[in-house]
Amino acid sequence: MVAAALTVPHTAAPVLAPSAPVTAWSQSASAALRWDVGHARLARDETTVHISTDGKYLYVRFDAKQSEPLMAAQHSDDTVAGGSNINGGIAWTDDAVWVDLWPTGPAGFQYQFESNPNGAHNEASSENTAFAPAWESHGAPTSDGYVVTMAIPVSVIHGAHPGTWHAQLVRYVRSSGEMNVWAYDESQNNPDDPARAGLLSIPTLAKPPLPRPRVGVYALGEIASAPIGGSTSRVGADFSIPVAQTAALFGTLHPDYSNVEIDQQSIAPTVYQRVYSEVRPFFTQAAPYYNNFNCDVCSGFRTTLYTPAIPTPAQGYAFEGKEGAFGLAAFDAIGDGRSDAAAALNYTSDDNHWNAAFQHVLANIPGVRDVSDEAGVSWFNGKYLSAYANYAMNRGTNVLDPSQGNWFDAGGGFASQQYALFGSFRSVGSYFNPVDGFNSHPGIVGYGLYGAHVWTFAPKDFLSSIGISGFLDRYHGQGTTVPGVAQSDNQVLVDFLTKSTIDLQLYSGSDYWRFGSELTPISQNAGVSLTYHSGMQNNLNNFPAHGSSATPTSIQWFTGNYGIGGHLDTWFRNSTIRVGNRGALTLTLDDTAQYFHAASPNIQWFEQISYAYQVSSNSSFAIGVRQVIGYPPQPNGGGNCEGRCSNISIAYHLRLRRAEFYAAYGNPNALITVPQAIFKVIFYAGGEKGT
Repeated sequence: MVAAALTVPHTAAPVLAPSAPVTAWSQSASAALRWDVGHARLARDETTVHISTDGKYLYVRFDAKQSEPLMAAQHSDDTVAGGSNINGGIAWTDDAVWVDLWPTGPAGFQYQFESNPNGAHNEASSENTAFAPAWESHGAPTSDGYVVTMAIPVSVIHGAHPGTWHAQLVRYVRSSGEMNVWAYDESQNNPDDPARAGLLSIPTLAKPPLPRPRVGVYALGEIASAPIGGSTSRVGADFSIPVAQTAALFGTLHPDYSNVEIDQQSIAPTVYQRVYSEVRPFFTQAAPYYNNFNCDVCSGFRTTLYTPAIPTPAQGYAFEGKEGAFGLAAFDAIGDGRSDAAAALNYTSDDNHWNAAFQHVLANIPGVRDVSDEAGVSWFNGKYLSAYANYAMNRGTNVLDPSQGNWFDAGGGFASQQYALFGSFRSVGSYFNPVDGFNSHPGIVGYGLYGAHVWTFAPKDFLSSIGISGFLDRYHGQGTTVPGVAQSDNQVLVDFLTKSTIDLQLYSGSDYWRFGSELTPISQNAGVSLTYHSGMQNNLNNFPAHGSSATPTSIQWFTGNYGIGGHLDTWFRNSTIRVGNRGALTLTLDDTAQYFHAASPNIQWFEQISYAYQVSSNSSFAIGVRQVIGYPPQPNGGGNCEGRCSNISIAYHLRLRRAEFYAAYGNPNALITVPQAIFKVIFYAGGEKGT
């Protein structure tokens, strides 16, 4: 481990204009980012960071020299270029720099503040997945790279204190996949690993008072046609009341979760239950406390709590807090004729080598009472080796045989920058299917294996990397399931990534699942994928994780036996094109073609065109038109359209320091647009959004 430590001096606020000479930061502490954890080698280009504080803000300046072409398409804060996702992030689409902070140590809350060379920024925290306070960043290109400056308010960092903080400074080079860091271990492959963080000494920081209570009051007006309920208006609120530096009571009253800005539609066939993102403030505030269970080679197997399965409550009350190595959270969501509750207790050792978690989930709905308990422990030696074990029980009205209401899962493996090998064993009872949980395939027992190797090349070579990975699993039925093979998955992937961000992937494999008494091929694991403007290096922890640029163009084809006596070909075609400096046009044309031996083929088309414009650093506009024609493949096809479904959605979002405004027509979550226009205003009083 290369030790890294800085004493942050107390100074007046420096000049934040990126054009200011670096001598304006001469009283600040300085650090260099010398190591590329993405390729396990010394950083190619020089990056110098300056840090100081006036007691209210942390001031940070990155001076980055760059030999690669600069990539900076993002201009709006907290937004993904070319898309409609809010709080999507900057890194992986642009060159970026960021600061990681753990004020109370590696086991405490993590805060991340990132910016691209334009000064467009994003933020994240393990205290709240909706963390989005106002802060300041600026950026500008230079003759040999770029400069980014930041002013991070200490008041939004829970647990801030004078003394020693753990911290990391990171720079990401989009075209090469380099991830350069300040503090490092030569075996490190994750830039945000708290166990490898450096130390910031902040001796003169005034200890902040108790975090401010937060109230988010919304007012919503809807103009809609009579068949869907007609025009209406309503109000509600989300609130949070801190009881300590790192603990709070929070709740919701008459919430509205129209979520018009979230698009999660797809016709991609999958045998697994689809996973949807949680965006509701009541569930995002304490989300990092739940589901802290490791899982290796576990496609389709999740956990006892999956909050998107819980309908929007009429009211909800909760607690979340951290103290030292322990975290505690609980909530009670009260809806129409039902209630859903959960509690979690977590432990993380100071060196981040040991983690333990327990959670309890209860669902009371008319005629059904469902209780789930889950416990797990995981270990990491700080370099290459890891292991874990989880055990869960599901009991209640639907669990007719308690001996078949249990889940056991254990595994572990080895990972470095070049190699990975993981294995797991799990046993899932026939009646293990929590009402508020997520489990694709009850009633099986078996194992899974995964391995990968990546070869990286010199920075000036045409090829950036070549990777090969493969996984297989074998599960048999147990309990009330028909005996014999219940699930069998195999896949081999070879991946070629060039320095010019062309990505070629070759697949081969098969999937078999048992539906009733039939072991059915669901084999879409053979195919080819070609992407231009892909990016980043192969990542063995989530192979093959390539960050997509802001303007990718890709074509993918997958084929295989599908269903009894059937065959399925699937095409995905997508391209995002920059229109001017702030606009992006996205075109999508997908289709599935299911062929049978003795019947006509079943073909479904998905067509979409969308345009997004980054109006300013705090506002964006998007419009999309979509059409689905045909019927999904069977069994377990993609989407739920039958015949012809068309959709148009328009959305405008304005983010101010103490308010947000949404105007939308339609709903990108629906395949068929019904006439409706939504206007929503949210006011934040006290603490800032997500704090």
